[in-house]
Amino acid sequence: MLELIIVFILGAIIGSRVTHDIMMSATKRLLQDLGIKEHDLRKFAERQGITLPETPKDAADELTVVEITLEQQGNQIFAYRKDDSTFLGQGHDKATLIDAIAHRMKDVRLVISEEDGADLLQKNNT
Repeated sequence: MLELIIVFILGAIIGSRVTHDIMMSATKRLLQDLGIKEHDLRKFAERQGITLPETPKDAADELTVVEITLEQQGNQIFAYRKDDSTFLGQGHDKATLIDAIAHRMKDVRLVISEEDGADLLQKNNT
């Protein structure tokens, strides 16, 4: 009889945790499919008078943002800082260019706008 009670209690505990994980996964996917971001949920909670705990900052949020511009000459793509035109690297395709820039810059987030040559990384530059 005692074994039956223990099995029932363990089944209830395990079942509730599995159900919780399934519901969290389904809710997360639903929010992603609807395009609802965390800041949208925080705004909604604020309007409802709900105080949420602060979320830890993502490492990507703490990176220095560096805007760059790209130029193509022949089959090479050249990267320069947008603010001071410092040469950052060159490569014949996206992978080699990123490797070249990585040798010169660490712990930064690079931003390339369309007018500064972002399309050069999407083309097949061989």
